[in-house]
Amino acid sequence: MRRSEKLIGTAGELFTAFELTMLGVECDLIKQDGTDVVAVKGDGVFMAQRIEVKTATYLDKKKCYCFSTSKGKPKRPYTKYDCDIIALVSLNQRNIQFMSVGSLPGVTKKVHVDTFEYDKDLIKRSWDYALEKSMIECKKIFDNMENNRHN
Repeated sequence: MRRSEKLIGTAGELFTAFELTMLGVECDLIKQDGTDVVAVKGDGVFMAQRIEVKTATYLDKKKCYCFSTSKGKPKRPYTKYDCDIIALVSLNQRNIQFMSVGSLPGVTKKVHVDTFEYDKDLIKRSWDYALEKSMIECKKIFDNMENNRHN
């Protein structure tokens, strides 16, 4: 039975919030353009992180999930002004790959099913890495704002 895209998206958002909570990250579901979950407290969370959740259930011929990491018409990649972290959710494998928005410059991201199938530490490892990269991206923005203020 095929589930509607809305139900699949909601399942991905709930699963992401669940897994973050299990990692000790306090988070809430929200509905804002470009943000589905906000992480507000936890190890390494020094400032709120806006998370856009992308969920896939269908594989292409090369056994890859194809995630849309863009918004608008014409399509443009998400930026730090839209969200901080993108969660790529494979519901079939019950796994998530987190990525900082700055590490996803394109409008799509393909991930082979094996990434979700065989990496049992993917959620924690990718969350820690994405969070670290996101903090660096935030610092660059704040530094640029500070430099512009003094010029």
